[in-house]
Amino acid sequence: MTVFYPHPSRRMVAAGAVMLVGSAACRDRASAGPRPARQVRTLSSLGVDRFTGRDQWSRLRDAFQAAHAGGFDIAADGDADYRHDGPLLLDGVSMDGHGCTLTALSDGPQVLHCVGDGWRVANLRVLCAARARTAENYANGVMVGDEDGRPATNFVLENVVVDAAAPGCGAGGTGFMFNSASRGRVSRVTARRSWADGIHVTNGSHDLVFERPLSENTGDDGFAVVSYRAHGRLCHSIRVTDGISRDSGARGCSVVGGRDVIYERFVAERSAAAGAYLYGEEAFDTYGVYQCRLIAPVLRNCVTGRGLPTGFAQAVITIGGRNGADTMNGAVLSRGAVDCVVTDPVVEGVGASCWAGISMHQYAVNTRITGGSLSNLVPTSGSFRPNGVEIGGHNLVVEGVCMRNVAGIAVVVTVTASGNCVVNRPEVTGSLLRPGPISSYVYVDVAPAVRRITVMDGRFTGGPAQLAIDRLPRGRVRLLNNRLL
Repeated sequence: MTVFYPHPSRRMVAAGAVMLVGSAACRDRASAGPRPARQVRTLSSLGVDRFTGRDQWSRLRDAFQAAHAGGFDIAADGDADYRHDGPLLLDGVSMDGHGCTLTALSDGPQVLHCVGDGWRVANLRVLCAARARTAENYANGVMVGDEDGRPATNFVLENVVVDAAAPGCGAGGTGFMFNSASRGRVSRVTARRSWADGIHVTNGSHDLVFERPLSENTGDDGFAVVSYRAHGRLCHSIRVTDGISRDSGARGCSVVGGRDVIYERFVAERSAAAGAYLYGEEAFDTYGVYQCRLIAPVLRNCVTGRGLPTGFAQAVITIGGRNGADTMNGAVLSRGAVDCVVTDPVVEGVGASCWAGISMHQYAVNTRITGGSLSNLVPTSGSFRPNGVEIGGHNLVVEGVCMRNVAGIAVVVTVTASGNCVVNRPEVTGSLLRPGPISSYVYVDVAPAVRRITVMDGRFTGGPAQLAIDRLPRGRVRLLNNRLL
């Protein structure tokens, strides 16, 4: 099989074109000046009863429609619990909830849908009552934009919580769905107990900033950026800062198709699958992953396997994809993971289904792992003996990673590795804590496409007596200036 990756010059031209389009749009918005001050009306003045426990859906719907038609914004009553039994649409309308609650009365369509340009929605709770997962958009807690020609642009979403209305229920889809959303700032949003992802970004959404998002007890990923090939659009230019995912039903954070997506200081705890996942997915037919970054992620006790099929296994940080390529805006795009960087990762403990601390699969191309630490990769249950770092892609670099108490082998080069791969300045204390058939810190399997594997300036202590075992032809593995103590 052939590894495809973008031709540098074509990729840069395409990326530049996208950035220029985005910059022009921002300049146009800036030249128009700030949005003029608009009249603000309270929901009570629009006929919505804040005291009743009866269904207020028709009155909320009429109030939101009146605001759109009349060009005014909405303020809620801070102590109100607005009970409703239907979907709600804010179209170009801002709303300050002042701490109010929108409570769904049934498991039918309940989404709070926000579209249009220049709006702000803040300070409210959305409580959902679905008792099972569904793929329908009406089952999301909050949906920003959509795929029916109603995007969301130049918006602010802040201090909004999506949670369950009662035990055993929650948002039937994702907590927060961003679909055709662009140039938005999302601050301090919380998704709890959704049946699907906590936060899901898709369908070409771009130029988004997320600050301190929190996802807890989600049915799927905590935070996911997904670009399906069926949409024909690539999500790009997205930054997530200080996000947290706890007890997700799949990955903590993921990019499953996307460009220039950055997770900075993201914390994932007890995810059922990988803590961080950069991958061109075959099962969901997504695009590949390009120039994405994980900056100082902290991943604790991830890959528990909770709720996943027996025998499921994954690495805490998993990077790769699949064979094939797509053409977009004149650029040839791999369906793998290309030019991705992980800086200063911290992996602390692992779950029962963990296979490795970091694993780069066959279609990880030009990936660089720099700094950080992997500690206590010894599951308290299960039969896996996780390795430290697995190298299985093309032209990979692992530099300055410290490993402590690794159940398996510190560094493994798998059969799919290719090109020139370098492990520089590894510091390993305690490897092979669960003995197996291979007794060395480094193991290089038969990898026909490898030109050279270099392990240099490493320090190895508290483990096996042998530094490396390699099965490549002589001269393809270089061991330089390593100390075995």
